[in-house]
Amino acid sequence: MKKNKFRRIICVLAAAILTAAALTGCGTKKDCEGEGKITTIEKGVLKVGIHLDDGSMGYVEESTAKPAGFAPETAAKIAEKLGLTLEIIDTTEENLLNSLDADLYDCVITVGTTDWNREHYSATKPYADVSGIQDKLGKKAAYPKLAIFGPKGSCLIPAIQNQALNPLIKDGTLTEISKKYFEKDIILK
Repeated sequence: MKKNKFRRIICVLAAAILTAAALTGCGTKKDCEGEGKITTIEKGVLKVGIHLDDGSMGYVEESTAKPAGFAPETAAKIAEKLGLTLEIIDTTEENLLNSLDADLYDCVITVGTTDWNREHYSATKPYADVSGIQDKLGKKAAYPKLAIFGPKGSCLIPAIQNQALNPLIKDGTLTEISKKYFEKDIILK
């Protein structure tokens, strides 16, 4: 009798320990630091919302009918670093963040950082400052420090920061892209 009771207690304790160990690995901060699997991506495609009527920031190249400019080229480099295929979804400037809520795309590349944006969405650290290129933009940017935004709580944004954005800043790739479109470095170090 005592032997069976002892075995049951050992089995229950073992099951509890295994369950706790399994749950500890789910949704931890480590998963959202870019080391875990990017679970929001479907079929290996990074869907990026970009306003393609925004001068050098983003436009459709007439000769190829393909997206071009700082935002599309930056998005392409980020997708490449993440080992994903890029799909650009054209949207209006007003709908860039709103369409994240509608799950139309995974992230947006060139949105100014505000307290409201950071409160409602996950964001990378600001990676570019467009205050020095107002003339190229054709308008004054109310919030000149740009970040990449995604749905609140998404592990995609820390993965983009750690696996793509930081390396692209460090190796000078984003500086080259900014000079190509603006003849000036807008990348924050």
